[in-house]
Amino acid sequence: MYNMTSAREVCGLLVSTICLLLLSASALYAEGRPVTRKVKPEYPALALKMKVEGVVTVRASVASNGSVENATVVSGPILLKSAAAECVRQWQFERSSAKSVETVEVTFKLE
Repeated sequence: MYNMTSAREVCGLLVSTICLLLLSASALYAEGRPVTRKVKPEYPALALKMKVEGVVTVRASVASNGSVENATVVSGPILLKSAAAECVRQWQFERSSAKSVETVEVTFKLE
């Protein structure tokens, strides 16, 4: 016969596990960590020639010391993506007690 006590224990354990996973994920994804040093992107020659402007969204994996470990482009004009990722890799964020993932935007505007 099915034991109700063990079913409640299993449900409680499952809920606890899900909560821990959500807390762990939120600790790794903390948008809004202040940038202490930004590097301006270099305008790609072809994009400049074609007068391409736009915003590139980049997801940066930031170490606890504030350095960018990895930068992955999420969206933006194809001709601007690599330049945006390259400049974000050189950014510095405030120190923190843990790693984080920051979503930033790099704007390319012809002047």
